Amino acid sequence: MISYGHYVHPEDRAAFEQLRSIPLFPAAVKAFMKVLPERVVHGMSMAQKIRLGPDQLPELYDLLPPVCETLGIAEPEYYLEMDPAPNAYAQGGAERAFVTITSGLVESMEEDELQAVVAHECGHIACQHVMYHTMAQLLLRFGSSIFGPVAAVSMPLQLGLLYWYRRSELSADRAAAVYMGGAQPVVDTMLRLAGGPKRITAGVNVERYLEQAEAFSKLQESEWDKILMGLQLMNQNHPFLAVRSREILAWCESEAFAKVRQAMAMGDEEPACTGCGALVSAGWRFCRSCGRPLAEGAAPDPGGAPA
Repeated sequence: MISYGHYVHPEDRAAFEQLRSIPLFPAAVKAFMKVLPERVVHGMSMAQKIRLGPDQLPELYDLLPPVCETLGIAEPEYYLEMDPAPNAYAQGGAERAFVTITSGLVESMEEDELQAVVAHECGHIACQHVMYHTMAQLLLRFGSSIFGPVAAVSMPLQLGLLYWYRRSELSADRAAAVYMGGAQPVVDTMLRLAGGPKRITAGVNVERYLEQAEAFSKLQESEWDKILMGLQLMNQNHPFLAVRSREILAWCESEAFAKVRQAMAMGDEEPACTGCGALVSAGWRFCRSCGRPLAEGAAPDPGGAPA
């Protein structure tokens, strides 16, 4: 088992701390929990999708348990959904999580790539992202009405939530790389999502593909260019695929990734803050990242930082 403090992306943690500083955030979380109780997600999933299990499409279900064991989470409800678009997502509230993969994803991915996607979604659960992700997903679908009485003044909250969502994907990519033992299966999933199944994209030159991320960065050299690109990105909930590929490859070549692999070999002996996910040392009374008390046996705060 490995705690998420070992792989959480610093931009994920920083973006969520900024989100928490928005005065409307606590009210919006409370409003959201009233609008969509977890049992509604459970009921809709049970009614419309196929729940995977040991005796229900076991070749797909068997991808889940070892990931959960490695990342130290309880098994979420796990569903297959009919949708030709390759996609996967995690939903839920403070207590219950659900992972869905689409038929299009299964048809587009090789087995190790599909395993990496499942590990990515479980990474969101391990990092305590899912309640806030569900808020963002519904925000994109239904607009600010999901925030009830705070809707009229919620634009900063909406933009902050979506900005954090994009940063949180980087942590989940790292979780997938940790489980898969390296970046290549994660990058392969990006290639499939960008260009199609392996029969089409098997010959992609990865080095040339990563150059696209460099070219994209150069398009933002001026402040005006950054503003224009920010306007394009602000309503999206995922970073661009080429950028994610470059990011995960760089991390897996770093000393930080080597330390994660070492921690896994040693049984993840370093504890992490239950609030922000930062690693803590023995004898600390407070987390030096978020200031949360580190009393022994303290439970995670459902409204706290998801890492």
